[in-house]
Parts: sequence; structure tokens; C-alpha cells
Amino acid sequence: MPDDTIATRRSLGARDPRIIRLIAPIIHAFADRYYRAEVEGAEHLSSHAALIVATHNGIWTFPDLVALASAFWKRFGTQTPGFGLGHRIVFLMPGLGEIARRVGGIPASEKNALAALAEDRPVLVCPGGDEDAMKPFSQRHRIHFGRRRGFIRIALLAGVPIIPVVSVGAHETLLVLNEGRRFARWLGLEKAWRVKKVPFTLSFPFGFTIAGIPSIPLPSKVRVRSLPPIDLGLPPEAASDREAVERCFERVRDAMQAALDELAVGRKRVFFG
Repeated sequence: MPDDTIATRRSLGARDPRIIRLIAPIIHAFADRYYRAEVEGAEHLSSHAALIVATHNGIWTFPDLVALASAFWKRFGTQTPGFGLGHRIVFLMPGLGEIARRVGGIPASEKNALAALAEDRPVLVCPGGDEDAMKPFSQRHRIHFGRRRGFIRIALLAGVPIIPVVSVGAHETLLVLNEGRRFARWLGLEKAWRVKKVPFTLSFPFGFTIAGIPSIPLPSKVRVRSLPPIDLGLPPEAASDREAVERCFERVRDAMQAALDELAVGRKRVFFG
């Protein structure tokens, strides 16, 4: 068996329901009490093969993903397998990488995603990654996926629906002042780790920080909306058709942006919802 196949099997097998049972009450408490999270459309989430495509805000504290994980476990229980694609740098961090694996995190790759979907498991992906998570505060209600189309190809190859998820409030847990692209290049992070942004931020309690490290996220009210599944309606071969992939991408992104616009309009006060 090839080394990469063995690595994929190990990634999928690392999920530990016992650890999730221990962590889940903490996640629920943060979502319900600290972020006062409201999750709309949880009935659209699936415990079977589907690609859950979410926006990503709040840099490393993941307030929106905390709310989404809480909603998933409340609906399906901690025993139900689900996986989330994460940046490889997360899995190289001592302690954090192991916890991420135990709760269902797997290194982001097409092979890992397809393997999890082939086992009839839902897979969460945040296509924007650092592009989305580290956008300036003024752009917090815009979806930043850049040129990333891999999630569309994965959905087409696996023949699974896409479940879009958007949120507001998570990007108000700290203030992102700029994108920090030049700083990331200067540090060599873009070439070494594929990290394109290292922004300067204002956060609690230290004020001026780099990428919000270290900081305590402000208890901003978070609202999450899960949309009905989108069936791309194309055969797996379409994954090799750039025009077809682009049409699917625009369809998903436009649906997500429209939902995000609705949530943003309903948000009357920064931090308080």
C-alpha cells in the first residue's frame, strides 16, 4: 500500500469519539454562552457523504466553526463520524495537531477528502482558508475564496452535494487591520507553508498583535446559516472541465454571498448582533 494511502487511513482512523465526548460540552458552552450562537438551517446538515463548504472568520479562534461543530454534534451526536479539512500547519503544531486529529480534523488534500466521502462521511472544508479568515474587518461580510476551486472538483469527483454555510459575527471577535501579504512573504511563510497572510490586528487584552496572537476573542454574537444542499448535477468527468468547474463555483459562491448579505443586513450592532 502506498505511503500516502497509509497516511490517509491513519488520518481517518485518528478520530476518537471519547475525546469528542469530553470536548463537546466545552464547545457547546462557548457556542451557547460565550458567542450566544444562533444556527439556522441545521436540518440541512448531513451525517452522510456531503461537502460542507463554509466561510471562515476570526483567524485561529474559529468562532463560526465552534458554533457549527456544536450544531452538528447536537443534531447527530458525538458518535457520528464527520471530518474537517485543515491547513497542514495545524497538524504540525505540538498538542494542537493531535487534538485536531482526535476530533476529526484531517490534512487538507483531495485524496483525504475523497477517502472520507467514499466512507459515506460528511467533510467540512473552508475553501478561503487564510484568504477568508484574515480579510480586513471592513470586508468581513464578503466571501474571499480567491482562485481556490478544489472543493468543486472534489464534490464532482465524489458525486456528492455541497452544503453551503455562512456566518456573521465571528470576524468581530478581533479587529483585522490589514491583510499582511507583504509581511507573510517577508517571513517566507507563503513559500514554506502556503500561508499568504499575516495581518496586524487589534485584539483583547494586548491591543496591537500579529494575527491575533496572543489574544482572547471578544464575545461577539455569532449567527450561522446552513443552506439547502446544492446538487451540481454534473458527472465526475466535469471535474476536468475548467469552464464547468467555474460555473459551479460561481453558483455556490453567489448563493453563499446572497445568504451572507441577508445575515449582514439583519445585524444591527457590531459585537452585539
